[in-house]
Amino acid sequence: MFLKRIWVEQASAEGFNPYQDSADVIVETHDGQTWLAHFVTIPFLQRQMHVSREVAEGEAQLLPVSFITLETPHVLVENLLIETIEDTIENLITLGTFESVFVPYFTPDLLPEDDAVLSQ
Repeated sequence: MFLKRIWVEQASAEGFNPYQDSADVIVETHDGQTWLAHFVTIPFLQRQMHVSREVAEGEAQLLPVSFITLETPHVLVENLLIETIEDTIENLITLGTFESVFVPYFTPDLLPEDDAVLSQ
């Protein structure tokens, strides 16, 4: 599998912190296939867990527990710097686990036409 382009779409354009946030990562291969995974940091997951507890504390029928559920593929990384994302993707390909983490992404017509790697 040869990579053609990588897009990093930050979850929040305001105050994005590559050490504490999350981002969608879209990969296009030379055969035209596109793949998607959600990259997150540990502080991002901790914040999400804290939010769930705050919500539960505000509802009489819920127990105040910190938790998070992950429905889409997630890749836990130390940071969201483009170098880290690229190296992680290369490792997943080398380990043969890329297709178990990334899911097919079927809207390539929405992606930019240029060959640039988009990053923060």
